[in-house]
Amino acid sequence: MTSFTMSCRAKELCCVRRIVLLATMTLFLCGLGCVGGGGLTAGISANTPATIQQAPLRAMQVDLDYVYDADPIQEEKNLRLLLTRVKKVGVNTVFLQAYADPDGNDGAEALYFPSQYLPMRRDLFARTAAAIRKMGIRVYAWMPLLAFAPAAAHTDLLVQRLPLSRDGIAGAGRAHRLSPFHPRARRLIRAIYRELAEHAVFDGILFHDDSVLSDFEDVSPAAMTVYRQAGFPDNINTIRASVDLRRRWSRFKTRYVIDFSLSLVAMLRTRYPALRSARAIYGRAVFEPESEEWLCQSLPLFLHAYDYSVVLAMPYLEKAPDPDNWLAELADRALAQALRPEMVVFELQSMNWWRKKKIPSRIMVHQFALLERHGVVSFAYYPDDFFHDHPNASLLNQVMTKGTRLIEGGRLQ
Repeated sequence: MTSFTMSCRAKELCCVRRIVLLATMTLFLCGLGCVGGGGLTAGISANTPATIQQAPLRAMQVDLDYVYDADPIQEEKNLRLLLTRVKKVGVNTVFLQAYADPDGNDGAEALYFPSQYLPMRRDLFARTAAAIRKMGIRVYAWMPLLAFAPAAAHTDLLVQRLPLSRDGIAGAGRAHRLSPFHPRARRLIRAIYRELAEHAVFDGILFHDDSVLSDFEDVSPAAMTVYRQAGFPDNINTIRASVDLRRRWSRFKTRYVIDFSLSLVAMLRTRYPALRSARAIYGRAVFEPESEEWLCQSLPLFLHAYDYSVVLAMPYLEKAPDPDNWLAELADRALAQALRPEMVVFELQSMNWWRKKKIPSRIMVHQFALLERHGVVSFAYYPDDFFHDHPNASLLNQVMTKGTRLIEGGRLQ
């Protein structure tokens, strides 16, 4: 079995776990209505994308887990295949994985750059990024925000959830995440990001979708201290029992995580002043603003905080009965909240993880065309199978370089 096949299976399991988790949380939503109220932390100020002119992104998201091979000779062949494909596809940006997730649990167990804090699987990120940038293509380092696996001696740094949740499985299946409220955890994450900047040159940072805090999290001692200092009751059940308190607590956590991420952006910009920021957000967060309570994500706040918000426009992952209608409504809702359309990147899926089947390239082109008709100008897709030319590089090149207007209705002429 090839390393690519094993990685694909791990990624499939990871994506299925994510959507099962989201569906479970939806069933147990406590109260309806959009999360409102102002933030309780300092205002978001590390980025002001509303005042910066940004170019539309045409991006592919690349797993270095697929390039890695225990055999260095095979790994070099894999890397050459990837680089050849990147040039053929015609993207202007690559979201390049900088951490290793070989078991597909959505967390960083190792890194693709040297580190004092986590094992290095292979020093692969820097040279891959350099080769891509030499083509004139921008590279964003794709990194977790919280999902780093600490040594056994540091499990006290992890997010904790209520031991007895209503659903009995709150947080189940989710990667271990370091608590953003723990000072030592924040220092550890900053140190890892600093190592990344010291060992590689890149143009932007893409924060992964790992920093989910449900309405049962975080109840670690460090988090409870921060909540008390912010004026919340010293009891999570008391907070959760009040609709107003629960919503303000959810907004507080969302802003707190954003503020932490922006501190990382500010640190990276001391080395790379022109660095751009992006963060992934679930499509569900666009359709259901109340999901902020269990996703810790808010498109309006993301649009204000980051240069780009990468919306996971993945109807098959969400089991949408009509993918076209789902995508059209997603585009309309998201773009209605953006000052400029290029700020919102719509990332399509090239694999139906539920059915373990690839999405045909023609269908993907049709979906890109549909999004373009609804005003979308920034596109991305994931995953990229550079071993088997999926999605088809020739079709992608037309989409990425010329748009879909040359392909009537998303179909080949």
